[in-house]
Amino acid sequence: YNLLKILDEKKILKKQKYLIKIKKNIPQKAGLGGGSMNASAIIRFFISKKIINFSKKDLIKLTKQIGSDVQLGIDNKNKVLYSNGKFEVKPKKRGLFVIIVKPNFGCSTKKIYKGVKKYSPKKLIKNKKNYFSLVNIKKLQNDLEEVVFKLYPKLFRVKLFMESIPKIEFVRMTGSGSCLLGYFLSKNSAINATKLFKKKYKNYWCITSKTI
Repeated sequence: YNLLKILDEKKILKKQKYLIKIKKNIPQKAGLGGGSMNASAIIRFFISKKIINFSKKDLIKLTKQIGSDVQLGIDNKNKVLYSNGKFEVKPKKRGLFVIIVKPNFGCSTKKIYKGVKKYSPKKLIKNKKNYFSLVNIKKLQNDLEEVVFKLYPKLFRVKLFMESIPKIEFVRMTGSGSCLLGYFLSKNSAINATKLFKKKYKNYWCITSKTI
């Protein structure tokens, strides 16, 4: 909605109206950036139809007006988004498999960000050897987890269970939640983890996926 409103105000759509149907394959209030990727998909469609003809600089400016992570969905390249809003393309793929789980409740983003007292210092040094290696990625953390787990202790117990699953590399929460992602080196390990999770948490959403 925000994207179309901005383009309408800039008179780029030339008063044309669009019927957009969204098929959601991920749950709402999951912290998976579904709304942002919806906007990215529409931008890509408008570019392909030559309705939008922005320079790279103007395109980034447009995405930032909608949401900080919208620019990640403009193409399928592997990127790192920094806190200052800039991003860097990483050609090397990690090739990780993941299980994504969501409990039967969402988290209040506003309440969670209010509860953050300070953020941890930067863990990765840009351009250093093996900067984007799995070892370094595992050092990273989600500073929002501490606040979320205090407000939603049930989610913390889910994370503990996931960390006990065989061959799991690490577990992280998506943004302010409420999804948790478990990372694996092999597809079979992720599939087996999904079976174990569904056996214990029958009413929770759970799928197997992989990194781009």
